[in-house]
Amino acid sequence: MSRIPNPFASRWSYISIAAAVLILTTSAGALYIGSSAMGLFGDMRKTWQNFDQVSEIKITYLTQMHRYLGYSGMAQHLNDYLLHGKEHLLDILDIDLDQAKNAVDSYGLLDVNEDEKAALHILRTLIQKSRVQIQDIPKLRERGLSPSEIDKKIDLFPQAATAALDQLRMSWRQQAQITKQTMDDNAMAAEKLVHMSWAFIPVMVLFGITIFWLVNKLCRQVSAYENEKVALEKSERKFRDMAANVPGVIFQWYERSGGERGYLYVSPRCQELYGVSPAELQRNWNALSIHPDDKKRYMKTVDEAFKKRAEWSFEGRFLTPGGEEKWWRGISKPMPGNDEITVHNGVIIDISLQKKMEEELRSLATLDGLTGAYNRRHFLYKAATEVPRSQRYEHPLTVLMIDLDLFKQVNDTYGHGGGDEVLRRFVEIVRKSLRGPDVLGRIGGEEFALMLPETNIAGAITLAERMRTDLQNTAIPWDKRTIKVTASIGIAMLNKADKDIHDILARADRALYNAKAAGRNCVMYCEEPIELQAQATTERLEFASPTPRPLDVN
Repeated sequence: MSRIPNPFASRWSYISIAAAVLILTTSAGALYIGSSAMGLFGDMRKTWQNFDQVSEIKITYLTQMHRYLGYSGMAQHLNDYLLHGKEHLLDILDIDLDQAKNAVDSYGLLDVNEDEKAALHILRTLIQKSRVQIQDIPKLRERGLSPSEIDKKIDLFPQAATAALDQLRMSWRQQAQITKQTMDDNAMAAEKLVHMSWAFIPVMVLFGITIFWLVNKLCRQVSAYENEKVALEKSERKFRDMAANVPGVIFQWYERSGGERGYLYVSPRCQELYGVSPAELQRNWNALSIHPDDKKRYMKTVDEAFKKRAEWSFEGRFLTPGGEEKWWRGISKPMPGNDEITVHNGVIIDISLQKKMEEELRSLATLDGLTGAYNRRHFLYKAATEVPRSQRYEHPLTVLMIDLDLFKQVNDTYGHGGGDEVLRRFVEIVRKSLRGPDVLGRIGGEEFALMLPETNIAGAITLAERMRTDLQNTAIPWDKRTIKVTASIGIAMLNKADKDIHDILARADRALYNAKAAGRNCVMYCEEPIELQAQATTERLEFASPTPRPLDVN
């Protein structure tokens, strides 16, 4: 019996073979599309990651170069130096150049093109030329050139540096365009692969749709990420520019529940203003050298601020690595947090100039501008405190009234410049014999008062004679000549009947007039209230052969 071939069997074999071929083809196509798409996505991810990392580093170095070479960095420090002549500004300029050179060299180690290499070469050349010119500035000042003349001879090439930095930024943007174009090409290739998948079985259709959706989603995410990256870079540049130019240090510090303290962030100007790098301060939160006299008070304020989670403020001194003493003020506020950690945001500001101005104002209010002795008002203020104290504890207190002899003739002969020099040298001579509590004041033109706490009459007489002798034996050089002057001194001692300093000054003044009447260049002591004696007779400017006069006690 013959068998009738089953047409479905042969067809089934063909169908099976076709199905197998289709399955194999589909699988191979799926593997090809999948591996190709994954490769493209991996390339896109690597391309973006590499560009992102390199770009972030380049932006950091560009910001540093702009800060140290731009108008707000090196050029500003040069202007400050030319205006004020402070030698430490040359060191700051040298630091600016070192920081800029480090940024340029670090930038050159990255993946750079020929345009960037050319711009970096220009910047290195400008830095080298600027360093040479800065080293010549002290020589120009020694030659007597004014700041404006030095400014004409010195050119730190800020415009050329800015142009080179712009060239670096333009090259970076071109690289960004190339990277974006590469990513766009990869994305288009991935989309083509997705479209090819439509020729396969319905499973591939779903796979293709998924791939297409993923590719488009990735493109949207990449575009959104690019926009966010640009916005973040812009915001970060603003913050870094602010942190680099604000006249202080922005910081964020913390304390954990176990007592651990540290800095989470310190702005870059910490190195410039306080001589401590941000990295060093983050490693050791005590790296800022607080003045020993202020250390205990500083630690107390910090402990209380963290313990109470309250605002912190402090004003005191610190020492730079070079030993220079500066004043600073710090303030911070706590952020909302948990019980495990307390975080403060704050700022440290250099107030050395303010303190200097306060000290100058205090000096103007208390000191005589010519001689440096206390002025009349402050001398009387000090005396108003010292006299009651001496009376209360029955301690001795002596007052000297000192007048330079024939001072009008000094001014007439040598001019007021010579007279001023005599007054200054006189105060220098007197101060060599004074102790810490002694108070010297300029009462009038050439008249001075000296208050000696804890000093009896014998000590005051000894001191007065020494000052008189030292002045008599001093030749004061002035305008290729020498000036010799003498002084008359009246002494009075505090007694129980004195109501205030004016009573003592009146007796010392009477003793002074007695010294004048006795021929000048002598010391007179007034023990009891006396009447003013006759005025002196004809006076002499110099003594041909000065001889010590015996002390006259009235």
